Amino acid sequence: MKQLVMAERFCLIGHIVSMAFGLAGLLLVLPNPGLVLSLPASGQTFFQWSMAGGGVVYIVLGTAAVAIYAYRTLGWWRWLAFMVPSVFIRWGANCWEPVLGFRLVTMPI
Repeated sequence: MKQLVMAERFCLIGHIVSMAFGLAGLLLVLPNPGLVLSLPASGQTFFQWSMAGGGVVYIVLGTAAVAIYAYRTLGWWRWLAFMVPSVFIRWGANCWEPVLGFRLVTMPI
């Protein structure tokens, strides 16, 4: 159980840090392109990586943190009873979107 708590905290802290890093990038760096241009080549590469994959990181870490917490508090059966239908409803709505021509679920991915 201690390992689950440590994994949950790691994912939660990583989620919060990546959210703060992304917010700082949007509020500070994007309005001031001179900051990016003044970075060394390695800094510009790191900024490109963060802009390309930063959103995926915070979504995956947040999902993992909540999934571990739900498993610890509810158990496998109740966690899966919620998670499986919710994932398939979301994926199904995404698959039907191009066919119907409008969004069934307004929550961003």
